[in-house]
Amino acid sequence: MAKTPCLTAGDDINWLVTLYKDDATFNIPDTATVTARFISTDHSEAYTAEVTQDDATPGADWPNSLIAVVMSEADTGVITYQGPAELEIQVDDNGKSTFFGCCLIKQGQIS
Repeated sequence: MAKTPCLTAGDDINWLVTLYKDDATFNIPDTATVTARFISTDHSEAYTAEVTQDDATPGADWPNSLIAVVMSEADTGVITYQGPAELEIQVDDNGKSTFFGCCLIKQGQIS
């Protein structure tokens, strides 16, 4: 069983996430626009703004659908929710494909 990733609101993140279509990796062209955000599990609320991702981020391998999801303290610092959430990733390559992954959001006590 895979471990559920945990985000502490207000922390920088750099998560490596592999996307799958029909249980297989796929090529994401470097001309695609990839955005990510944290949302509620029922998809009714966005906890962060959309953050555009970069194929040149270390660890990313877009030809094998590996995204390095990077968000700064400023991006995640707006989150006040705690509990189960989802990471939404959208790939737009002249047509949009959207992916979701489970995560957990916590509030830290160290400022």
